[in-house]
Amino acid sequence: MPVPDACRLVDQAIRGQSAYAQTSHFRVEVDGQAVFDRHYRGPRVADVFSVTKSVVATLAGIAVAEGRLDDLDLPVGRALPSLAATPAAGQTLRQLLTMTRGAETEGPFEIDEVMARPDGWLERIAAAPQLDPPGSRFRYDNGGAHLFGAALSALVGMPLSAYAEARLFGPLGIGEWHWPRDPDGYDYGAGHLRLAAADLAKLGRLWLDGGRWRGRQLLDPGFAAEMATAHNRGGPPEDHPYGYLLWVGPDRVFAAGWAGQLVAAVPAARAVVVVTGDPRFDPGPPPTDQLAPGWRPAGELVTEHLLPALLEAR
Repeated sequence: MPVPDACRLVDQAIRGQSAYAQTSHFRVEVDGQAVFDRHYRGPRVADVFSVTKSVVATLAGIAVAEGRLDDLDLPVGRALPSLAATPAAGQTLRQLLTMTRGAETEGPFEIDEVMARPDGWLERIAAAPQLDPPGSRFRYDNGGAHLFGAALSALVGMPLSAYAEARLFGPLGIGEWHWPRDPDGYDYGAGHLRLAAADLAKLGRLWLDGGRWRGRQLLDPGFAAEMATAHNRGGPPEDHPYGYLLWVGPDRVFAAGWAGQLVAAVPAARAVVVVTGDPRFDPGPPPTDQLAPGWRPAGELVTEHLLPALLEAR
């Protein structure tokens, strides 16, 4: 199937099937040029949920290139001395990047429970009991991503948002964004960064090109390659192998988030696919949304119809 026809097929399903009614935007680029771009609903600069994690990993690659992050096996307790007496102290930055720190992520350590606290988010995350030896098992870990973001902020000497503005968003020409902070002043590492679909596509092109943007190497090339390499078999919610805060498929690498967020880079097709969803989320507490029963992420339409067409057209 030709790529334009596959795009129209995905678009028709989004517009015509109630299961995909929360879809906000669908954009496809090939060789840096938009071949399909449509906004359906919701704000254009919107919450990208867990895609935030992949943006944080991208910032880590820039920090490696600048010599600010020179050891991924640095223990958390050395990056954040205030956490030296916690179970997280011996967990390494690499384990946080690969979601293998082995800590409890449920109950009082589940991210919504942590975010309901008036302060002390990092301390609560760092206090999570150790369930598995560090580095031995993948467990999806929102708290670990926030912990990594705080450690990276300490290493670069500024908030993630300030570092991103100077080293990532500025060079990519991303001018509209919002990055919320926790009660203790740490930018969220796990979610809720707000970006537009066209700017998410810029991030996808950056991953596609190994951290290079318009002739300038922003990320350390070795880190960029490792970020897009499977370090473990992964697991839920995407059930794909996992790199550095980035999912790795057989024909793509992708960032994903709740309510249908997807930024996929397809190297063989020189393509980037962006899908966003608008769940009308309110963080509360308690958090609420307006997703209809039976909703589905439009990314499954991309996998079924568009990816085969992109790979056939290469």
